[in-house]
Amino acid sequence: MRFRCHAILSAMLFTAACGGSTTSTTPGDTAPIDEVRNKYMTAFNAGDSAAVAALFAEDAISMPDHHTAVEGRAAIESYLRETFAQYTPKISITPGETEVMGDVAHEHGTFTTTMTPKSGGNAMTDTGKYLVILKRGSDGQWLVHHDIDNTNAPPPAPAAEAIK
Repeated sequence: MRFRCHAILSAMLFTAACGGSTTSTTPGDTAPIDEVRNKYMTAFNAGDSAAVAALFAEDAISMPDHHTAVEGRAAIESYLRETFAQYTPKISITPGETEVMGDVAHEHGTFTTTMTPKSGGNAMTDTGKYLVILKRGSDGQWLVHHDIDNTNAPPPAPAAEAIK
């Protein structure tokens, strides 16, 4: 069984809520995005669905692997709340390239998640990649607008009875 965490970002992942700064970000200034990524990982690893969702725009769309799109901050929070109720999460995110252009930023990179079932059983670890688009609001706050993640694992083999 493979567990696909929110992406990540979910994975990832992630991003935003750079804390009220209204100064403009110059091309190449990725510090605000780095800060949001760190906030995302901290909240995700704490299993705090509200804190993770707060990093997303009200109209955000998250596209986790092996799951239908999750639309809107409230739906993202609900999705994560259900996930965190079942699993103790751990995520590590490694950015590949981050680019800031005015009030829009995008980033791609890799992630590793380990999800430990709260009901017992073996932890599930997965690696994959993500793409995230962030927008800076008029208040200077960066929020995730779109994110998508997918696993590096191959699809499961077909069931024996399906092979004839």
